[in-house]
Amino acid sequence: MTRRALSGFLTVLFLAGACTGAKPSPVASGSRSPSASASAGVSPSASPAKSAGVDPLCKPPPPEKPSSKKGGGLPRAIAKIADQVQEVRGLSFKRPVSPEPVSRQQMARMLTDSYEENYPKDQAAAEGRALVTMGALPAGTDLYKAVLAFGTSQILGFYDTQTHRLVFQSNKAFSPLARFTLSHELTHALQDQNFGLGRLDRLNRTCRDDRAEAFLSLIEGDAVVSQIRWARANLSNDEIQQIQSEAARIPPPPASVPRFVQEVFGFPYDAGQVFVQDILARGGLDALDAALRHPPISTEQVLHPAKYPKDTPRDVHAPDISARLGKGWKAIDFSDVGEGFLREMFQLELPAPEARQAAAGWDGGQYRAFGKGARTAVLLTTVWDTGRDAREFSDTMQRWVRHRRAKAVRMGASVNVLFASDAATLRLLETAVG
Repeated sequence: MTRRALSGFLTVLFLAGACTGAKPSPVASGSRSPSASASAGVSPSASPAKSAGVDPLCKPPPPEKPSSKKGGGLPRAIAKIADQVQEVRGLSFKRPVSPEPVSRQQMARMLTDSYEENYPKDQAAAEGRALVTMGALPAGTDLYKAVLAFGTSQILGFYDTQTHRLVFQSNKAFSPLARFTLSHELTHALQDQNFGLGRLDRLNRTCRDDRAEAFLSLIEGDAVVSQIRWARANLSNDEIQQIQSEAARIPPPPASVPRFVQEVFGFPYDAGQVFVQDILARGGLDALDAALRHPPISTEQVLHPAKYPKDTPRDVHAPDISARLGKGWKAIDFSDVGEGFLREMFQLELPAPEARQAAAGWDGGQYRAFGKGARTAVLLTTVWDTGRDAREFSDTMQRWVRHRRAKAVRMGASVNVLFASDAATLRLLETAVG
């Protein structure tokens, strides 16, 4: 859910090695196993429009105000890059764009203003309670401060899909890193003008978290691949080395930013790049354009490109059991939990191959968190392609929770995981779930 903090913003983070042509390790892919039979709280997922009404806990941010920035003639250097990006990406601008170079301090202020408007502190606190209880965040984490610290220190540019504003960090010298960043954001403007990225805003506003993360991974993966191709075609070796030198001077995320927050923000760039490279290998730019018209609908499809587009997950709804928990308890947070979420969480403590194996075979998931005073209970409901997949996940989850107040319960191809802030709350949660 931390992604909703930047609803409408497509950002760029500097990816180490991106300009050198280094390729990430391939992501394993495979065919879909037969789906398990439907169980309580689970329904087929045909399309977001056919799903149940928006969850009462989903509180969309206020609509953006239209940008007052007018299109017009571009400085020659920026216009040149815009032309080059069009050629590399094989798309044309349908209306003028007006990239705005800003200082690092100005960028930080803009992002801070956006967080304050779109990510209420009470929402961040509720989400933080859930993630701490599940073990994804260390105890005592202030999620709002962590997200703000990461964004304001690591984001180099953004494209706003609602106002169509394009901002990138630059200095008067218009360095190679600034041009590299601009090429990424110009790709987002091309995507928006040719395919319409407002669909991502709608997913965020209805809290379709895993589906939004999958679409975002395609969008960012396309922009990463595009900026790398632009750099190879238009920068000298010396300029590429300058990018690496500039990037080396960018401070790392503050120590207060937990690893899970960093991984959540980085997922769309890393996994998305691999997914887009697979799409391009199969059908070139035409296939990539087709994917933007019909994007992946789960992080499972992003992580396993062979499952795109036919492997359709199921909608899973963790029930509101606040009444069964007793007087004073109320639902405080919820989020779809996809394969990407589970993989990133497991990798905090487990070897990557084990984490990937445990999360593979996912077919749907959601958690719902409940609070009463300082007490927190979280119910994670998941379904899997096969009973074997569910057993592998359950076995790994048992190892994950052995040092926590939690319990995993498998029923065929479904697994419920109960997390609690204290032993008494876990006993209460077990009784409420039944």
